[in-house]
Amino acid sequence: MKRRSFLKIAGIFFATLAIVSHCCLNDEKMKRPPKKEGKILADLHSHIGRNNALEDITKTLSWGITGLTVWQTPKDNKKVLSYEDALQLPNVREIDLGLFAEITVNGSKGYFAKVQEFESDFHILALGCHKYLPRFKDARKAVEAIHANKGIAVLNHPCSVYIGGFKKFRLSNDADDRKINELCEMVDEVEVFNAQNINPTLGLIIPNMKKSNEKAKVIAAAKGFNGFASSDAHYVLKQSKIAGIYIPEENLCIDAIKEHVKTGNFERHEQYVSRLSFIKGMMFS
Repeated sequence: MKRRSFLKIAGIFFATLAIVSHCCLNDEKMKRPPKKEGKILADLHSHIGRNNALEDITKTLSWGITGLTVWQTPKDNKKVLSYEDALQLPNVREIDLGLFAEITVNGSKGYFAKVQEFESDFHILALGCHKYLPRFKDARKAVEAIHANKGIAVLNHPCSVYIGGFKKFRLSNDADDRKINELCEMVDEVEVFNAQNINPTLGLIIPNMKKSNEKAKVIAAAKGFNGFASSDAHYVLKQSKIAGIYIPEENLCIDAIKEHVKTGNFERHEQYVSRLSFIKGMMFS
């Protein structure tokens, strides 16, 4: 084969590979959710990267409601923007001291809340607790402590069980499901759509975790829950608020948000992160 012909064929091959890879990795548009009359989108489970540019962080916070979620305790979160960090941003006004605040950027108003996630045997989200609580190995203890501190507890991605390593998560088994059902009797809501539960490797090596969202919906519905949705953003700002819940915009405060979640007075907005965004957040941030 002549060198020119070889280079032409190689060029076509790599161009085709690049196009296929681009389409495969950018499989989700990750659009900003639509506005709804009298409603506001709340993404209460979102880990914002504090190393992003200040201008980009404020722009991200300037619409909707963002739950600034720290993992475990603040000292474990060198890379995550906390509620206390956000209070130092310009044009911030606290609505509920230590819990909920608004931020205005170029005439656009958004809100952010203090949230904590416990990585126990199952992951539990705490909203409305004035103080950060210590680590818990048992998710049931975390729920009890949250309620004792006047917060509400959400069972996060119950059917995605953390195992660490390259795979990170697996689908829940029968033993897990028994514990999930027990926790459903204790928590205030269940996260049935997590935007990170994608099918990253087309079922090869890493399982299709979309199945865990489907399974969680069945369990939550059987227990009478409306079913919570969130981005579970990992550092990448564009992930924040691509999924969440629409709640009434009137009289926003932490108690109102807690009540809307507890009573199921919300509507889910579901949208997955793209494979490329998932890789950036989970692997390279």
